[in-house]
Amino acid sequence: MDKEKKALEKAMVFETDEIITAKVYKVSPEQKEELDRFSAERHEKLFENAIPKIRARYDQLVKIRQQQKVDDGGKSSE
Repeated sequence: MDKEKKALEKAMVFETDEIITAKVYKVSPEQKEELDRFSAERHEKLFENAIPKIRARYDQLVKIRQQQKVDDGGKSSE
């Protein structure tokens, strides 16, 4: 159980991409639409890039758990 907890702590890594924001006091409706569109595109791109990273981390965690079961001689922790 202690090995699994340590493996989980090592696997819990957060990767973030920051969306830069700034206070804007006056913009035209056209500029607002363009900025909103750009923000939505950026958010979607970040989301699409996050999915493969999350999948890779999940697969890595599954492999660690499988290896721990093999190392423990196939004993179940339940």
